[in-house]
Amino acid sequence: MTKKEIILQELNAMGYEPTEVESLGYVFCHEDKYFLYSPEDDDEEFLRIAIPQLYDVTEENRIDVIKALHETAYLIKYSKPVIMYTDSVWAIYEHKLVTTDNLSELLEHIIRVLEVTAFVFQKKINGEELNFEDSSEGENSDDSIEAKINKLLEEIEL
Repeated sequence: MTKKEIILQELNAMGYEPTEVESLGYVFCHEDKYFLYSPEDDDEEFLRIAIPQLYDVTEENRIDVIKALHETAYLIKYSKPVIMYTDSVWAIYEHKLVTTDNLSELLEHIIRVLEVTAFVFQKKINGEELNFEDSSEGENSDDSIEAKINKLLEEIEL
């Protein structure tokens, strides 16, 4: 079996039932969000899953979107929000899949991180603060930020 077939089989086993969308990849739904698995035919080890079309980009909001993208990308590791096709924000997670051991755990992790990326981007674009309990001033190290994001992961319903 190819890695693409193994990934599709695992997504099916997890209950997602991916559906092929010509030239884009495979779409599946998790808790009212659509995800896109885009296999690379020429690079089997490259795994890319995205939440497409999080937000529409217009000339009027482009600067605010870029600012929210930057702030979100700084806070979230592994997944990045990007502008695709000039007018749409997507959250994308890319991973080199050396082995398919623990694939279900990896896919669950990817889905959770993408959901948090979407959540943080929405907060940022709406000008809302991310509220972390027990945060004190001066805690701006990468470890502290990651701990806060992990706490946020635990608190939001995914």
